[in-house]
Amino acid sequence: MDKNNKIYRMKELIIRLNDASIAYYNTGDTVMSDREFDKLYDELKQLEEETNTILANSPTHKVGAEVISKLETVKHNHPMLSLDKCHTEEELIKFAGNRDCLLMFKMDGLTVSLEYDNGELISAETRGNGEEGSNIIHNALVFKNIPMKINNNGNLIIDGEAIITYDDFDRINESLPDDKKYKNPRNLASGSVTLLDSSITAKRNIKFIAWRVIKGLDNIGQSNSNYAKLKEIEKLGFDIVPMWTYSNNPNNRRSLNEMLSNLRLKAEELSYPIDGAVMLTDSISECAAMGRTDKFFRHSIAYKFEDEKYSTKLLDIEWTMGKTGILTPTAVFEPVLIDGTNVTRASLHNVSILESLGLRKGCTVNVYKANMIIPQISSVEFNGNETDSIRVPDTCPICGSKTEIRKDNNTKFLICSNTHCNGKLLGRLKHFTSKNAMNIEGLSDATLGKFVSLGWLTNLSDLYKLSEHKIEMYGLEGLGKKSVDKLLAAIDKSKHIKFDNFLYSLSIPLIGKSASKTISKYCNGSADNFIKMIKNNFNFAELEDFGVTMHESITKWFDNYDNSLMFAELINIMEFIVPNAEVKTNTILNGKSFCITGKLLKYSNRNALVEDIESHGGKVVSGVTKVTDYLITNDTTSGSSKNVKAEKLNIPIINEDDLIKMIK
Repeated sequence: MDKNNKIYRMKELIIRLNDASIAYYNTGDTVMSDREFDKLYDELKQLEEETNTILANSPTHKVGAEVISKLETVKHNHPMLSLDKCHTEEELIKFAGNRDCLLMFKMDGLTVSLEYDNGELISAETRGNGEEGSNIIHNALVFKNIPMKINNNGNLIIDGEAIITYDDFDRINESLPDDKKYKNPRNLASGSVTLLDSSITAKRNIKFIAWRVIKGLDNIGQSNSNYAKLKEIEKLGFDIVPMWTYSNNPNNRRSLNEMLSNLRLKAEELSYPIDGAVMLTDSISECAAMGRTDKFFRHSIAYKFEDEKYSTKLLDIEWTMGKTGILTPTAVFEPVLIDGTNVTRASLHNVSILESLGLRKGCTVNVYKANMIIPQISSVEFNGNETDSIRVPDTCPICGSKTEIRKDNNTKFLICSNTHCNGKLLGRLKHFTSKNAMNIEGLSDATLGKFVSLGWLTNLSDLYKLSEHKIEMYGLEGLGKKSVDKLLAAIDKSKHIKFDNFLYSLSIPLIGKSASKTISKYCNGSADNFIKMIKNNFNFAELEDFGVTMHESITKWFDNYDNSLMFAELINIMEFIVPNAEVKTNTILNGKSFCITGKLLKYSNRNALVEDIESHGGKVVSGVTKVTDYLITNDTTSGSSKNVKAEKLNIPIINEDDLIKMIK
């Protein structure tokens, strides 16, 4: 086995061993025998000795968490400048000239520089002001993929980006309340890298993506090539930035437009946050000769992706309330066609963003779709025809009580001061009845609002007393006898529920879908076991991906008398579906990982498919990687990024019928 294959095998072993440990210590599941675990552990240890390399998260060398009192400011051993920007392909072509260049991701994270001495990681620094930054080695040691030891003598300095993938960003944001959610992966990565407590950083799955070797590796064959040096550190165990070689030489010309398109597709496939591309001169000696300005290196240029913006007229601002009682401003404007759909509204998220835009009724707003999905306002133009300025309401538009502006992490948000505001109740009811919670079909927001205004719903448990108002419901506008009977049947059906869905439905701050699933697994899906955990003051921070704040959120919620009373009422109503005590082991799905993509035809929804796979011993992953066993899609000939990657890695592509046959 050559060195490259040994590194790949080590990465594979680390994933398998860590997965086995997590399953055993967190859920009690045994995914491999002790004998098999020891055999793989010994193989990993042997490979580490042979390659003189220790990769991140290796179970043979676990790094303990560290808490420091403050970040130390350090002076860089090389300038860490930013890059000049351009916005057209013509400017990129002009920059390249007759030189050989590299076109790579412009990663959207926090720039970090690593230094190794004789194979040992001795320094990790943020870019800071370009001349000095913060020492964050205590956090770098718990990054998901930074090698702790490499097989390299001498001094090696590598610059790159600390990022959080969109998959991990969504997972983390799911566990946060609306007012605590992060705006984008870059903000989360930046905050995580500079935390004083590395145990929190470790749970954020920070990845380091190397994009330039600053010093070292001068003994390799092509020591004057940035490309060659990056490929060399990849052999040492680093993740390097995806890149394409580019030349304006007519004999070696590649379509720049095609390369930029492939670059965006590749980023989507990897779930990497990027905000453009970087063109870097490949020759290291030419890079040095090109010099620098006070702000920028001349050897590189950044090409910024621009979302297409559309102008329209602002009509008003509406305030809506979520389950936590936060009032969110939403801009309402004249319809504008973006990417084939008519858009009339865009969330402004919080008071800080609203104030920064300085909106007035009648002004022109420039709207775009962030990531081609979420409508956002990028800027405002004033034309002299504006009318009223936008004011933050001092009374709640739902209950009329006074509102309060609160501040958290320098962000202002508006909240209703009335703990019994019907808007808060309606927000919790909407969440409680939603698809991923209690899944009560036929209960629209308007119907819920009507029941609240009639006084029939004062808390969540009142939903299960609605049958007392059946005759009155028959007489309500828009609710005939048939629809009422159907609705009451759906409410009754929802009593038969899995505990994780129930727990998620309660709107406990910070406890999202993933956290609810983790808790449910720990208590074997038993409400009785969970109640014992609460009564025995169980420390939820011990669970995977949990922290002190999540533990405190759960205990604080149950310390509230109204919450505990409502929980007790609901527990007595529910008939929990307790999962089988043991996972089926006589099926081909046992221990296999599946990635799902595209539209489903056989299963009612994705959750049903995931549950079927998990109930037969398999697990579902978000992306296609070297350790994925199957890709499930009903369009097996699609040219999607996941299909392409599965084919490239020789991963079997199956449809729903194939999976059903495997299970049977």
